[in-house]
Amino acid sequence: MGLPFLGVGLSYRWDLNPHLARGNPGVDWLEVTPEHFLPLTQDSERRLELLAKRYPLVGHSLELSVGSDGVDAPGYREGLRRIRQVTKSVWHGDHLCFTRVGNLPLRALTPVPLTEEAVATCVRNVKAARADLDAPFVVENIAYLFHTPLNTLDEAEFLRRVVEGADCGLLLDLHNLYCNAVNHGFDPYAFLDRLPLERVVQVHLAGGVTMEGLRLDSHSAPSPEEVWRLLEYVAPRSPVRGVNFEMDSGFPPFARLVEELARARAILQRCGASAA
Repeated sequence: MGLPFLGVGLSYRWDLNPHLARGNPGVDWLEVTPEHFLPLTQDSERRLELLAKRYPLVGHSLELSVGSDGVDAPGYREGLRRIRQVTKSVWHGDHLCFTRVGNLPLRALTPVPLTEEAVATCVRNVKAARADLDAPFVVENIAYLFHTPLNTLDEAEFLRRVVEGADCGLLLDLHNLYCNAVNHGFDPYAFLDRLPLERVVQVHLAGGVTMEGLRLDSHSAPSPEEVWRLLEYVAPRSPVRGVNFEMDSGFPPFARLVEELARARAILQRCGASAA
């Protein structure tokens, strides 16, 4: 895809704004969720413009619903296009899931049936989203708690078929992978070996909680050691262009987040990841 190497960054959240608004030497780039700024106002557009002056930005939306033939909320894609213009986002991503049924929003990242028909739907929608936004596109593997009986493919094969069919990049969320491996009892390294790692553009790090025997992707803790081991495995096997840490609640002192990024940066450097 010929994308630049961004280094290590954070998912932008308003709680982090005091530490990010003037730039921060420990943070190379930011991932921005458009839904946090929509509908665009003069104030939200100004905030995005300020962030874009200080950091390379990447878009990461929630509601493109690439796994369904749902109808977007009125004005949604227009808002995404405007944010893309303001942020000059290097690439844009969304989740390999569906979030709408017809014109009804689900407000959840819902796993798609892993079928040939769903592959075709996702490929078609990813291509359309890439054209609409005029940006390189990446799709993210999600955490899921159930298998649908409609499945005829497994997740690794489904991911491979979609990213190759749509000729797009992979946003590999390692905590999502860890959650699924724990909850569904599979080997995450064997899973990684079946993915087209040559298409990994971005890697998500995150943490979560274990409740009643289930591992949840709550974005409320630092990355567990299992996720760091997965990054050590993936980094030398993929041309990753950016690694970022996601957190939505339970924020530690900002210096602790910078330590998380420094650890990721050191892994990338050991693996020879660079602008080359």
